[in-house]
Amino acid sequence: MRMVHLKGLLALVLCAWLGVAAAMPPQLFKPEWFLPLARLSPADGARVVLPQAPVDVSAVRYVAQDRGLSLQDFQQRARVKALLVVHRGHVVYEHHRWPYGPQSRHQSWSVMKQVLSTLVGQAVMRGDIRSLDEPMDRYLPTLATNGFAGVSFRQALLMTAGVRYVEDVDRVRLFQSTILRRLSGGLVGESLAQQVASPKLDQAYQPGSRYEYASIVSQAVGMALEAATGQSVRALVQRDVWQALGVPDEGRLLVDGDGQSLALCCLYATPHTYALWGQWVMQDGVWQGQRLLPEGWMGRSAGFDDPLAWRSTAVPRPAKTQELFGFAYHWWPLEGGQGDFTALGIHGQMVYVSPRQQLVVVRLSDDYEEGAHNEEAIAAFRALGAHLNKSAPH
Repeated sequence: MRMVHLKGLLALVLCAWLGVAAAMPPQLFKPEWFLPLARLSPADGARVVLPQAPVDVSAVRYVAQDRGLSLQDFQQRARVKALLVVHRGHVVYEHHRWPYGPQSRHQSWSVMKQVLSTLVGQAVMRGDIRSLDEPMDRYLPTLATNGFAGVSFRQALLMTAGVRYVEDVDRVRLFQSTILRRLSGGLVGESLAQQVASPKLDQAYQPGSRYEYASIVSQAVGMALEAATGQSVRALVQRDVWQALGVPDEGRLLVDGDGQSLALCCLYATPHTYALWGQWVMQDGVWQGQRLLPEGWMGRSAGFDDPLAWRSTAVPRPAKTQELFGFAYHWWPLEGGQGDFTALGIHGQMVYVSPRQQLVVVRLSDDYEEGAHNEEAIAAFRALGAHLNKSAPH
């Protein structure tokens, strides 16, 4: 009986502590301190290292807030930890802010959502998912018990699932509950699987009728993908990214106390790994002569080829000053007719891709300003691409 009381007291203390932690500055929140990190092993066999071809980018200029700025200005203003630029398949510029270096693993935050999108594309290509218009609960029946009932993969990838979820509040609660369950030995809190299947997630609007960003939707996509493939998200990342691309570096993926992979965030990888992945999607999923994504997938996934993709006018964003970021299959296609797109995570995580300019830019930051200088980043990277293509020999 005393042990039960002690566990109950511990649960209360944990609840109080996490309530305080939720109000802490974002730079103090490190989910990997409380939840396990599953290892992603370097690829077996041939490993790919992008060749180096350094280029002087000191002359690059872009405009932000009516000022002409340099790439070095951007690095300082946006608190960049790592910046890696790949042009025409070569690393032309690389910056690491001390104490970070080439082998440092950086938290992806929501860039993992775009990795998840590529995993779905690979599952479609293999036939594990027959159609994006299939309901996810056909593969994962627990989704039929709440607002996810009947929601298709396409609707979920477009963030039009319709479940009742307030991202800025409920995402914090998701982490709190997941951490509480692990630290209390299951006395309090809920696993990710329990939260995705929760009856509290009722339907707030008709699926497909409007855009509303909700991280719980990404987690549901990940778990439906697991059910369709018979593999965990971690195993899929290992096989379909690390092994398929020949990634030479170790990575990590956050899991809950039950071993359930997080699909909404929390990949930990080196800048080079993010660059390899960015180069692959820049090539529409072709890697070393082998097609690893359906042809045209990236145009639909990260562009406006799907007529249901959201233009920027329908996509609210913090610190929005221009119509720039649209939304497709968990990616952020960019307005302006340049065909570029980006992966985004909070605090300035970004993998920018411009197929026309044959450019991939990995930006990893601890930028806690609202908007995380993301609009400025696009201006800087478009200017960088124009500079590189003008100065590079044909």
